[in-house]
Amino acid sequence: MGLLTFDDLLAPATFESFARERLDREPLHCARADPAFFASLFSLGDLEAYLARARPAFSKAFAIDSRREINSLEFCDAHGVVDPTRLFQLFDRGCTIVLREIDAHFPALDALCRSAEKRLQAPVFANVYYAPPGGQSFPVHYDAPDVYALQVEGTKTWRLYAPSYEKPLADQHCYGQMPEQTSLSAARLAPGDLLYVPRGFPHLVTADDGPSLHISLSAFPPTWADALAEAVSELARRDPALRAALPPGYFAPGEDLERRFAALVRKFADEAALRPALARVARRVVASRRAWVPDPIRRPRQAAGLSIESELTANREALVLLERAGDAVRLTGLGKELMFAAEALDDLAFALEATRFRIADTPGALDPEGKLDLFQTLLLNGFVSAA
Repeated sequence: MGLLTFDDLLAPATFESFARERLDREPLHCARADPAFFASLFSLGDLEAYLARARPAFSKAFAIDSRREINSLEFCDAHGVVDPTRLFQLFDRGCTIVLREIDAHFPALDALCRSAEKRLQAPVFANVYYAPPGGQSFPVHYDAPDVYALQVEGTKTWRLYAPSYEKPLADQHCYGQMPEQTSLSAARLAPGDLLYVPRGFPHLVTADDGPSLHISLSAFPPTWADALAEAVSELARRDPALRAALPPGYFAPGEDLERRFAALVRKFADEAALRPALARVARRVVASRRAWVPDPIRRPRQAAGLSIESELTANREALVLLERAGDAVRLTGLGKELMFAAEALDDLAFALEATRFRIADTPGALDPEGKLDLFQTLLLNGFVSAA
């Protein structure tokens, strides 16, 4: 089996049915009779090796326990570097070990996160939770991102509750004790199982009789609030009425300011443009992603040896954005922003999605020399690979 993709996680459901019926709406439990399904992503041995060799800071590896707050001095040295032995001592006392945003250190997990970002068009990070028997990381709480829990070893029981605050924004986490909740369902995750918990759904997670290792993918979807904010910003660049200063006295606004505000709201409703706002949201999401290029050691030689007869394939798991920018074309992704002549648009659009193709067969208007130069640039920067 090759690298796991986001579609593999959801099987037997398709991504299309998941997006239509569950995403941002309802939890989903995918039970599998395949304990080794996630074994290629991360293991207990990987956890131990990472702590011993990477020497992470306390912001990236720490212990948590729903019963008490744990000070980093309990598991770190004087420089804030994690001491693995002391961390595992806390584990033996009932605390859960957490590795935060670990995906960049493990290629298979990194590939899965990039696949999820491509599908969801949203930032995705991976955390790891290693819980002792009966361990609880938090009391009943909800998360600001969507959570995809991948059970790797042991078993864990998730108790889900009806949301009391729907669809929290990215900074609206709730990790403190919540009032009594309305029970919704319970799911016992065995190795190979997936549980999707939409943002805002309260839950209580408990390891069963043995230790439990699970990966949590956190996805932060852009919202309509983001699009509206970008639309206001875009309209303000065009209309001085939105750029006017607030007058003295705005601390205690009267009816005049209420009327002016209502007039600006009407102006926004009449003149705001959706497409530029969504383009700005997309650009911000893509530009925020970490730079990565697969197989960088081979690419300079491969690019130097390209000919018009060479065959390439798109890096189809990369989250990229191709758009016109005046008289040019802008390609954003993989931590880069590249500008090309407008004539390259058709070749670029084809190359970013094609499974396998010969450079000479690409449908754009560039001449052979222009095509070769274009695809050398794309190959060097990771947007395509040698077939």
